[in-house]
Amino acid sequence: MLSVECIVNGDLEENCYIIHNKSYAMIIDPGSEANKIINKIGNLDVIGILITHYHYDHIGALDDIKNKYNGAKIFDYTSHNYNELECFKFKKINNFGHTMDSCSFLFENENIMFTGDFVFYRTIGNYDIENEEEMLKSLKNFIKLNDNIIIYPGHGPSSNIGYEKRNNYFLRGI
Repeated sequence: MLSVECIVNGDLEENCYIIHNKSYAMIIDPGSEANKIINKIGNLDVIGILITHYHYDHIGALDDIKNKYNGAKIFDYTSHNYNELECFKFKKINNFGHTMDSCSFLFENENIMFTGDFVFYRTIGNYDIENEEEMLKSLKNFIKLNDNIIIYPGHGPSSNIGYEKRNNYFLRGI
């Protein structure tokens, strides 16, 4: 069973996540408060760091985290689509639009997805007008996913894809 813990950190209240199973852990978007993240991890063996995009509020502590857990593998939009590391099996999905390096990480066996600043509870991430077409393409792919998948966004509360399809203004009519 995979456990998900959220650490809200920084001035923009970014959600950093620690997922763990047995004694292994992965960090998603190591925000800006390295000590807060490291203290929460405790004795878990960090084997991976997942980056949904490279905005400062999502990677402010990345260098400190990499130095502390120097054996941890980094995953981002350039990674392979399907990844397996120890007890973690996940799919990387590029969600260009918010930024042109945005991606989500889907753990299909657990029905959970980390969306960064792509999709939030009842809204989506901002995007520049030149990225509008990419954002629309990404949203069309997003709504094809299983309604039961819980989404963990980069800010704010979690949700699920079915709820967002019904209640997220930006997903209606796609």
